[in-house]
Amino acid sequence: MRQAARAACAWVCLSAAACASSGGPAPFRPVAGEEDSLRARVAAVAAEGDARQRLRAVGKLRVTSPDGSASVREVVLAERPARLRLESLNMLGQAATLLVTDGERFAFFDGKRLEDGDAQPELLHKRLGLALAPGEAVRALLVAPLESDWLPTAILGRGGEREVRLPAESLRFAAGGELAAIAALDDDGEVRWLAEYAEWRDVPGGRYPFSLVLSFPETKLRAELELTDVELNPTLDPSLFRVARRATP
Repeated sequence: MRQAARAACAWVCLSAAACASSGGPAPFRPVAGEEDSLRARVAAVAAEGDARQRLRAVGKLRVTSPDGSASVREVVLAERPARLRLESLNMLGQAATLLVTDGERFAFFDGKRLEDGDAQPELLHKRLGLALAPGEAVRALLVAPLESDWLPTAILGRGGEREVRLPAESLRFAAGGELAAIAALDDDGEVRWLAEYAEWRDVPGGRYPFSLVLSFPETKLRAELELTDVELNPTLDPSLFRVARRATP
């Protein structure tokens, strides 16, 4: 409990320092008396996330990292628990990069050569700089919280916004009630990755944010995805995630 309290205090202090240095909005601060309403909100968000089993989306991806920046057209397919297909297209509509995994095997085309092998938790980190496991990436894309138990270590607020910190993640809600961010936390309460969501709209199969931003403190990579087409729970051919094992010479 002391560790959780220290983490919550550190979060508030860091938020205050960041806002003071950037001249941004006021920091989040502890709030009381809203545990029941926020518990219901978290439960609703978890149920909505559970209802999203598959995703097909198309949009513009802008990636910024210490190595520079680039913009491409991106096709995203995701299916629970860890099936993923990320395809970046060049101006001619040809695959510039492609990563596909069925949760057990993967294939990766970097524009020049193709590699495949067993899918490991570090797959996305090593190939794309996305410091999260494939299963976490699927949950982030499906806007599904990582935890289901209600064990808050802190409840914070700023204006109409609210943030609920749990042992392994933090959930931030916009003033209108929509989920605005999921942050995955390590054992010390530090952010491993942050997914921010905005521009929620009705789409086939439910509601989905048309603006997603993934940030990774370890790799200092930021991926902004502005979507133009989204479908939830479409029928996805298993072959889209299947990786054929190459014959050994």
